[in-house]
Amino acid sequence: MENYAIRGDLLSRAVDLKVIPTLSTIIDKVFAVLGDRNSSFSDLSDIIKYDQAISSKVISIANSAYYSRGIEIYSLQRAMINIGYEEVKGIITCLLFMESILKQLKLKEGDLLSLWKHSMYVACASKILSEKTLIEDPAKVYTIALLHDIGKIVFYMSTDNYSEIVKGAGTQGKSIIQMEKERFGIDHQETGYAISLKWKLPLEFSHVIQYHHENTNEARYESLLKLIRAADEFSVSPDSVSGTEGYILTKEKDTIAKELKNIMDTLRLA
Repeated sequence: MENYAIRGDLLSRAVDLKVIPTLSTIIDKVFAVLGDRNSSFSDLSDIIKYDQAISSKVISIANSAYYSRGIEIYSLQRAMINIGYEEVKGIITCLLFMESILKQLKLKEGDLLSLWKHSMYVACASKILSEKTLIEDPAKVYTIALLHDIGKIVFYMSTDNYSEIVKGAGTQGKSIIQMEKERFGIDHQETGYAISLKWKLPLEFSHVIQYHHENTNEARYESLLKLIRAADEFSVSPDSVSGTEGYILTKEKDTIAKELKNIMDTLRLA
């Protein structure tokens, strides 16, 4: 009964979530671009493409009935073009204003950075897999992988010591979703899926968010899921990924690490 109550509360929080937190360093970078009259479309895109919060909202808005013209939009750049540069700047300003509200909630910057680093690693690794295997569009794979774990935000914001569960995942033969379900009666795939539906993200995004740890009967998304699952698992346990994906990721391990370091240096993240 207790788990059922916690589950209901977490699911409700996921549905009610208006925006997810952004790292303070990224906020500073975005404000610098927004405050520069000479800034360009690419200047803004080059910063927000690394952020789950802003990227997910811009893509969500671009897929709304007002902007989408009936065509699903997967890439951040395409989303920004559809919305328009000036309107994107206005949207981001509003999102950053809402960000100030999130400061009242209990989410440590260190936890957010940990989630961001994991998501960015999976995004970089998935993109390389897509490029090397010629499966799926690398830009789309990158964006979807960046957002695959957005459901974890609800746990970080709403529960105590969730970071300990993340660190303990894989020990005693239990995966993170098993540990989440035992403790809360729900896992981050389900909370993330609820967020994706509320924000009207494309179906491919929602499907990956919902099933990146589990099997699905939806064959049309299996190639996309295979890439992101492999990258996700490799980020935690490199030796556990076999086959073509494991070979490529092992060979490109240093390249992935270097790309992540370059991004962190660009954003001045520790």
